[in-house]
Amino acid sequence: MWVVSPVTWSASWPRDPGHRDAIDTLLLMAVAEERWGESRRAVRLLDHVEGLVGVLPRPYERIRRRCLGDIRRAPMA
Repeated sequence: MWVVSPVTWSASWPRDPGHRDAIDTLLLMAVAEERWGESRRAVRLLDHVEGLVGVLPRPYERIRRRCLGDIRRAPMA
């Protein structure tokens, strides 16, 4: 199964297709974690992507902000 990335690649993103596929996988995992209510995991995955490529595309930056808000509002365990 091939996933077509919704991301517009910037110059800072890797040119190697395998590397881009791995980044796409991390982004898809982050979206799934957010959907499942796992905000901390989603933020961690998005932080990894940002660390690898230097910047998150805007849609994923919005997901991270939303997850961080969820984390702040969550009751302390």
